[in-house]
Amino acid sequence: MTNNISSTRRSSPSSTRSTRSALRAIGACATLVAGASAAGGGRRPVIISTDPGIDDSIALLVAGASPELDLRAVCVDFGSLHNMTRLAHNAMAVLHLADRDDVPVYLGAGDPVAMPFHDLGGPNFHGQDGLGGVELEVPAGRTVNTTLTAPELIAEACRTWDPKPLLVSLSPLANIALALALEPELPTLCPDLYLMGGTVLEPGNVSPLAEANIANDAEAARRVFAAGFKNINVAPLDITMHTWLSNDFLESIDRLPGRVGPFVWNITRFYTNAYRVVGGFADGGMPLHDPSALFLYLRPELFEFQTWPIDVDTSPYPNPTRGMYIADRRGGPLSPPPAPGVPTAKFAMKVNSTAVQAFLKERLSLYSAQKIQAEGRRVSHIYTRTDVGEYDILMS
Repeated sequence: MTNNISSTRRSSPSSTRSTRSALRAIGACATLVAGASAAGGGRRPVIISTDPGIDDSIALLVAGASPELDLRAVCVDFGSLHNMTRLAHNAMAVLHLADRDDVPVYLGAGDPVAMPFHDLGGPNFHGQDGLGGVELEVPAGRTVNTTLTAPELIAEACRTWDPKPLLVSLSPLANIALALALEPELPTLCPDLYLMGGTVLEPGNVSPLAEANIANDAEAARRVFAAGFKNINVAPLDITMHTWLSNDFLESIDRLPGRVGPFVWNITRFYTNAYRVVGGFADGGMPLHDPSALFLYLRPELFEFQTWPIDVDTSPYPNPTRGMYIADRRGGPLSPPPAPGVPTAKFAMKVNSTAVQAFLKERLSLYSAQKIQAEGRRVSHIYTRTDVGEYDILMS
């Protein structure tokens, strides 16, 4: 069974005006991107470790559009699915949509580093294919890079690249943990690690106390946090659950010129429905999980951070504390710093959600300046609005 990707949405006068306004702004945005690409100066090389489901795909689109970043590699990790072939397909397909077929994709950890894999419900939120049933093709001849595994690539890049890459993890931390095993000096060579995962005060999403990325491989997370990275920045559920994207906001993304906006709308139909049906969020919409890790780097002024000593609970599955952050939040502002050698991380605990939403829309609008829609590749809606305001899947 395949999705019949057709849409009955009609443009209103207001949406037409919005489109025209967006087009007027696109010229300046395109100039910014072209200038950064041509100069290369000031752009930070970045390696993204990811399990490309729905929010990962949005994060990849943000990374591909951001002129501050030089996206050099995408490393696939298990997580949202336990299917590395499909996850690699999704990574290459989303990069193709972003007109970034130049970015190599490497295969990494297909299982946790120390314990058996347990399905924590990823397909319930991302679909069996990771993209909520939206079909997106990989161009002929495009394959994963098999010269190195993902952990080998991370270790080699941190040894040899100049400037050193920014490491971003949107998935379980297995790829980073395995790279540590290959290169124990990784935290010194590449001290900047940005990740989405875990929760400090917010309820968990796979247990009362734990979040999916960390609970999927608690041993890997514990190794990474203990390794000595000097600049770990964490986007936990404490901010991602409070950066809520309403369906009205997502409709505004759908109206962006080009193919990326409708693609984001399509894949988030499954995601928002899962948050309503499985998660119990009756008002609709979705949290902004994985892109938040990139926003910590791109727009740190939109967040409030706390630095705390950190450990990760590695109780065996199905203990509800498995994957729980043990953040030592004791002490006041005049308390002495943690003792030397005690692992710490910076946790984003508050967020300017309105500004983050605006920034997300700004970055996705950059694709409107590209000509990928002229190539004839087809991505359209798989959901149509009914008279009562719900969404029905059109199937064939």
